[in-house]
Amino acid sequence: MTRRQILLGTGSALFLILAGCATSIPPKLEVRDVASGRTYETYEPWGQVTKGIGYEFTDIDSGKRITLTNYELRTVENKKDVPNDSPDAKAFNDAKVRGGVK
Repeated sequence: MTRRQILLGTGSALFLILAGCATSIPPKLEVRDVASGRTYETYEPWGQVTKGIGYEFTDIDSGKRITLTNYELRTVENKKDVPNDSPDAKAFNDAKVRGGVK
């Protein structure tokens, strides 16, 4: 085996070990409905354009589909990798179950 093959094999094994132990959480976003002032939270990618109606996304707290035509968007938390048993990973997995994550 060449040195390159050994390094590639070691790097691949390390990646598989680390990937199995961590949950990758995308950026968390806050969406504010300008008309009512109400705020919602979602993860990136956060939604899709519904032609003639507005922008549709899923609220991570309730799992409800929300459509807004006039909104403000800001990042609440950046992307992060956390252990699978952490509170953040559990909250992210709960949001997946409710339908707030694509």
